[in-house]
Amino acid sequence: MKAKVDSEIKEHLRGRFAEFIKSKRMRQTPERFAILDKVFEQRVHFDIDELYRDIESEYRVCRATVYNTVELLCECNILRKHYLNENQAAYELSDDRHLHLICLNCGKVREVRDEGFNECFEKMKFRQFKASFISTNIYGLCSSCTRKMKKE
Repeated sequence: MKAKVDSEIKEHLRGRFAEFIKSKRMRQTPERFAILDKVFEQRVHFDIDELYRDIESEYRVCRATVYNTVELLCECNILRKHYLNENQAAYELSDDRHLHLICLNCGKVREVRDEGFNECFEKMKFRQFKASFISTNIYGLCSSCTRKMKKE
């Protein structure tokens, strides 16, 4: 499933990224913005290698540039890094709040949006700690794996 990002949001995020790069006194290279544009075309959860393969077919860009740019996108809160399966990082746009249901058997990740759950976490206060975001992963068995196990 591809992430759907409308043009207004894309322009807002491009502007935020430009300001962030400028504030760090870094160059606003065409490669960095081409990587950001490719991020908008990725599946909801993607890894850097997928992004690199996708962009290298159109742009001459080294893997290190892709990795460094993705880290910058995380730092300026455009992307969020998750560890959904084992130790492999997965990335997604940070503006979309949802839970991840992760099957321990097949590794399938399903997103669930629940406003009540989000409201509950937004009300939480922590002593001497200011939360930036909340990432919630719920592990268990998906319905397909549960059916397969019952048949066996």
